[in-house]
Amino acid sequence: MTAVLLLAQTLTNLAIAPAGPGLPSGWRLSRTQGVQPPTFEVTRDHTLRMIAIGHAGTATYRLRNPLRPPSSVRPGALTWRWRAGTPLRGADLKRRATDDSPVRVIVTFQDGRTLTYVWGNRESRNESFPSWAGRNRMVVVLQRGEDADGSWHVERRDPFGDYRRFWSNAPKPIVSVGVSIDTDGLKVRGAAEIGDITWRGPERSSPY
Repeated sequence: MTAVLLLAQTLTNLAIAPAGPGLPSGWRLSRTQGVQPPTFEVTRDHTLRMIAIGHAGTATYRLRNPLRPPSSVRPGALTWRWRAGTPLRGADLKRRATDDSPVRVIVTFQDGRTLTYVWGNRESRNESFPSWAGRNRMVVVLQRGEDADGSWHVERRDPFGDYRRFWSNAPKPIVSVGVSIDTDGLKVRGAAEIGDITWRGPERSSPY
C-alpha cells in the first residue's frame, strides 16, 4: 500500500502571535511616501486584520530560510485564506492613480522580482499583467470587487510555476511574503483579514 505525504510549512507566525493591535514580532511595515499607513491587528482567531481609510502600506515577513523551488516535477503551492468586506468601486489595478486594493499577498524572490496576488475590482479572475512599476513586478488577480462580501476565500497558488510562466527563467528562492492594503487613490475605507500563509510541498508517495 502507498501513502501520500504532504509536506506543509507555515511561513508566517500569526498562529502563535498574541492578539492585539499592531503587527506581530517579525513583521516589518513599509510605508508609502506621503501617505499614512493602515492599521493592523492580530485577532483572537490568529488572523491579521487591516483597515485603511485613504491609507497605504505593506507588512512584510522575511523568511528565516529562503524557500527553494521543489526539485520534484510536481508543483507545490502557497495556500492562505482571506476575506474583504469592502468592494472598492472605481479601483483599476492597471492605473497608478487608482490601483487600490483591499488586500494583496506579495511574494518576493531572491532576485528582487515580486508576484502580487491581489483582490481586484473589475479585472477578471486569474488575469495577470505587469505592474505599472515595471515588468519585474507581476500582478495576478484572484478575486473581484463583487467577492468582497465578508466571506472567506481559500487560495492555492504555485509561485514557482508563475515565475517560470511570467519570466521564462528558472525560479529563484522566495525570501519574503507580505500583505498590503491601499485606498490612497480613491480615498475610501477598505478592510480585510488574512490568515497564515503556508507552503505545501509536492505530494510524495511512501510505501508502508
